[in-house]
Amino acid sequence: MVDARMLGHSGIGTYLQGLLREYEKVAFFQKHSLGVALSPSLFSQINGSLKLFSFDAPIYSLKEQVMYPFQLRKGRVWHASHYNIPLLKRGVRLIVTVHDLIHWIFRKEFYSPLQSLYARFFFKKVTQLADRIIAVSHQTRDDLIQFFDADPEKIRVIYEGVAPEFFEPWSEEDKRKLIQKYRLPERFFLYVGLLKPHKNVKALAEVFLRLRSEGKIHSGLVMVGKRDKKYPLLTGDGLHYLSQVGSRKELAGFYAVARALVHPSFYEGFGLTCLEAMASGTPVIVSRVASLPEVVGEAGYYVDPYSEESLRQAILEIEENDALCRELSEKGKLRARQFNWPKAARETIEVYEELLS
Repeated sequence: MVDARMLGHSGIGTYLQGLLREYEKVAFFQKHSLGVALSPSLFSQINGSLKLFSFDAPIYSLKEQVMYPFQLRKGRVWHASHYNIPLLKRGVRLIVTVHDLIHWIFRKEFYSPLQSLYARFFFKKVTQLADRIIAVSHQTRDDLIQFFDADPEKIRVIYEGVAPEFFEPWSEEDKRKLIQKYRLPERFFLYVGLLKPHKNVKALAEVFLRLRSEGKIHSGLVMVGKRDKKYPLLTGDGLHYLSQVGSRKELAGFYAVARALVHPSFYEGFGLTCLEAMASGTPVIVSRVASLPEVVGEAGYYVDPYSEESLRQAILEIEENDALCRELSEKGKLRARQFNWPKAARETIEVYEELLS
């Protein structure tokens, strides 16, 4: 049984969509039935070959703990896609995917004492109760061991993939239509992701506005992502905010049109948007921190997220240097092909087989 209640979320939702799409093709599930637990409002997002079970409880809630025992009776293995795990396993083998430890690592800077207490309690329970932990990067694996003394033998590192639509080329006509539909500037840098403090997007906006006011760049900056209401963001000439786009296909178009993706985050457990941009042939300006070098490899233009001057120089270089953009584009496309959902699904199923046997 896979807990897919976060199917509608950005990062973890993409992870679930990638795995479930591949699970429908795998012979393993002709022998072992697969149940997917999620809210009925999300049933339409799953194709008909998978068994769907209603689990209509908010994440991080007392209600989900009350309902877990009824859900666990339906299978032999429970795959939690986040660290909000059942505290009473009741004989079920438990697999937990941990994407990052942001809620713990940045507890003093960005989160409340209650959020920090919850994160500490549940991360510790994950290390104690899980039969297997799937970490989406070696960085996440190392963080679990460092901060919560996780047993390395329990942990399997399984990289996420990138969906095929991000590799598909866009015609100039389709690009023009996308620009018109969303009223985008003809030339722009792009940020994709939640607009939260640890993503460092306020510094990105400040650097961009300063460069615009100095006449150093003429490109716009488009930010796509849901905004944290507690995180004030700047407005100004050339800045464009979109809470979401219509489809993943259109998101691929944003990458294809952009001059570069800028991802100045202080920390990432994986960095999926960088991978999507690379698959689209879009140069990536990225922080040299946490898991990001692990994913991007030699295909990115690296910056120090704590240095505005570093970010400034990167934007100026990419704005002006067409040859460098072409080089990063080719490197990125090659690098992105090393990450795919069929491989992630196969490796995840191997973890299921370990516990079922």
